[in-house]
Amino acid sequence: MKVTVFGAGATGGHFAVRLSQAGHDVSVVARGAHLEAIRSNGLTLLAADDRATVKVRASADATEIGVQDVVLVGVKGAGLAAITQALRPLVGPDTRVIFPQNGMPWWYPVGLTTTPAPPDWADFSIGAGFLDYIAPGQLVGGSIYSANELDAPGVVRNASPGHNRLDLGAVVPGGDGVEDLRRAFRDAGIDAPDVPDIRAVIWRKLLANMSGSIIALITGNKSSISRKDPALGAVYRRAVGEGMAIAAAYGYDLADTVDVDAMLKSIPEHKPSIRQDFEAGRPMEIGQILLAPLAFARQAGVDTPVLDTLAALAQRMAEDRGLFQRDAPA
Repeated sequence: MKVTVFGAGATGGHFAVRLSQAGHDVSVVARGAHLEAIRSNGLTLLAADDRATVKVRASADATEIGVQDVVLVGVKGAGLAAITQALRPLVGPDTRVIFPQNGMPWWYPVGLTTTPAPPDWADFSIGAGFLDYIAPGQLVGGSIYSANELDAPGVVRNASPGHNRLDLGAVVPGGDGVEDLRRAFRDAGIDAPDVPDIRAVIWRKLLANMSGSIIALITGNKSSISRKDPALGAVYRRAVGEGMAIAAAYGYDLADTVDVDAMLKSIPEHKPSIRQDFEAGRPMEIGQILLAPLAFARQAGVDTPVLDTLAALAQRMAEDRGLFQRDAPA
């Protein structure tokens, strides 16, 4: 397949290397020193004791690449509003476009007919830009479980070798089947399980992000601090419980599929991406990870005292660094 990773940072770069190794025609859209390093030296992946470097087509401009079979959007949720038209040169009538961002995705209400309807959250409005040239049936939702960081421009380090996963599912009923995409990622060494409902996946991932990732952000630790510190573990459990109550209010009862104690025990020794963004001075996904689910909670009348507290602290941290703007779309 012809695949472009648009935003080949840490995780996008990891997937680009794996797909290239599996024989796919891979291009990347990147920028700055990272782009120049990829052009000069290739894209390098470090995982455990392995080092792999691949040559991929690299550009800052999608018009130089052209229409693809698959586009994997590696830009984080906080940056999507700025690229609604930038993907257009890559997308033809048969292109599948994968959006695997953390938090509440812009596409959540697309084709959704269940009740209650989601709230009028600001980021849902950016979908109009994408839907101007991407048909709903071409949209593929995703959720990534993979720990990655940039060691240097052009060099990605994977901290979860053997435990990398991408959950994929069509956004609308009747959308194009995605089993061939799952198979392509499996062949590339990325687990891609069957997903009956991609929105259930989104809620489950949100449970981890709104709890462990935010606790790590606020305390300046790796995500594992929640399982090492009993007091923070108690906060983690309450935050997850509130997140489950929000999901249940919108038809996603996760009680039978989520074991909070097991979640806590399996938290990795990894600095979550939102903490990485804070330290690097990059825009942060406060809206997608916290404020969006809290908007769902308010509309449904779900009480969320712990999540409200975490959100207030995280938002203050981000705003003081100029990394998040209150009451604005990402």
